[in-house]
Parts: sequence; C-alpha cells; structure tokens
Amino acid sequence: MNNIGWQNPFSGIFHVIGLWAASGRADAARVAVGTERLRDWGVEVVVPQLPGEPRRYLAAADEVRLAHLHELLGNRRVEAILAVRGGFGVTRLLDDIDWDAVRQRNLPAIGYSDFTGFLLAAWKQGCQRLVHGPMLCPDLSRKPLTPEEAAGAQAAMQSLTACLRGDERLLPLSASPIVLRPGQARGPLVPANLSLLTALLGTAHWPELDGCILVLEDVNEAAHRVDRMLTQLRSAGVLRRLAGLAFGQFTAGEDSEYLPEVLVDFADAVPGPVLADLPFGHVAHTISLPVGALATIDTAAAPASRLQRG
Repeated sequence: MNNIGWQNPFSGIFHVIGLWAASGRADAARVAVGTERLRDWGVEVVVPQLPGEPRRYLAAADEVRLAHLHELLGNRRVEAILAVRGGFGVTRLLDDIDWDAVRQRNLPAIGYSDFTGFLLAAWKQGCQRLVHGPMLCPDLSRKPLTPEEAAGAQAAMQSLTACLRGDERLLPLSASPIVLRPGQARGPLVPANLSLLTALLGTAHWPELDGCILVLEDVNEAAHRVDRMLTQLRSAGVLRRLAGLAFGQFTAGEDSEYLPEVLVDFADAVPGPVLADLPFGHVAHTISLPVGALATIDTAAAPASRLQRG
C-alpha cells in the first residue's frame, strides 16, 4: 500500500494493537485497507478470534462484542485498543463490561463518535490512557486523492502522535478558535460526542464533570437537535458546573447556518471561558485529545495556545 504522506502515529509507542468492533457494522473493504496500513507501518494487528456475524446495524451480537473486548484484555501482548468504527451499539455493552479487567489492564483506548460512550465510562472507572482520536474506519482506511486530503490525513496522524506522547500543545499552529466567552480555566479535559454524552445522563456510566473542561462535537445532527441536547445539559446543571467549554465541529447536519447562534446561546451558561470552531470532530483533519488530562483554556493567549495540556 502507498503510505506516502502518512506518518505512523504509533511509531515507538505501540507495536501490537487490538482492533475492537464495539459498535456498528464496518465495511469489510475499508477494514482491510486500514488493517493493511497498520501492518505496512510495522504494527502487529490482533483481531479477536471468536467468530461473530453482523446483527442488524451492529458489528455483532452484544455478547460477542463483549467477548471480543474481554479477549483483547486477556491477551497480554496487546498494548492498545483501537476502535474499528463508530455508528451505534457501545452503550448497549456498558452495563456488562468487566470493568475490573479494564482497570487492571488500563490499556490505551483510541476512538471517537459512538466509542465516546466507552471512553467516558472507562474514565469514570479510573482509566487514564484514553484518547478521543482516529479510528480504523474511516480514518486509517482513507485513500487521499489530492495533496490537500493527504495533508489533512497527515495532520490528523501528527496530532494523534502528539497526544499519545503527552505533548503540551493540543491545537495545530493553524488553529484559530473563536472566543465566545473570555477567561481562564484549568481542569480535566473531557472530549466527547454530544449525542453520546447526553445518552449517558442518568446512567451509572455518567462521568463527574464538575470543574472539567468539556469539548463537544457531533455529526448528522440538525441545529435544533444540538440545541435540544445542550438545553438538556444546561437544565441538568452540567454546564454551570464546568470550568470551561469548547465546541468543535458539528458537521453534516440540517440548518447548519443556525449553529453559530445556537452555540452562542449557551456560552453564558458556563461560568468559565468558552471557545468555538476547534478542528475537532467528524472531519478528516481532526485533532486527538486526551480524556481526563489536566488542561487549560486562556482566551488571552495566541489562538493556537488557547487550549493546552497542563
């Protein structure tokens, strides 16, 4: 496979990665492309051996997807878990996951979208090596057709590497986040998909967000649905207990022209600073963010330094 323009984000960090199809059905051809890319980088790929067939819109039945996670956790050679794709289904598993095993291995887990449900639940369970970042599909299975697409994919891989290595900088130099509410804040960073975060409200897997810096994104959600979910968080008292808030990208939704107004409506619900337009979400050049790491927002800083680790 031609990997020109791609940097191996796992170089010198992980040599053996387990693939977990925790959510929706994945296209077999895209899985093959992503898996081949990992192997071309010299990464050994571990796939659970227990057979499983797709069920409706799920990668496999709940009990099979659970068994796949526990199989990967039991494999002492696996150094990290990479989500195969998002979609839907991980929240169906959370009640039955062996969280003792998850805590004991404390494996880095990487993914976003529907995988947010696992990341947030694992963070609540005390896991600290979690990354809201690229998945096998669509990210590692992309075939850039233009120099611009290749540059975007490369930037996403560089951000993942920086995140895994614990670099202080979280935003690329080209980033220019918008300030919706000025100020300074410091607290645990919680990157999340808005739909999955609100889906955990009222469950045993809801993470403690008091004093946190929340970073939100979503895809295929109309402006009024984003409004509804943010209203739910405000009514539940979540927003007023945050240290800070940042909005990433809300892509492919209806009435997107209203989104800037919607986000402004909720800025005053947060006592600390609020940013918007971070390069974070369901976009090819998304940045990776560490779940639970201490971070700061300083709206007086230069644009690319407004969100930093530490």
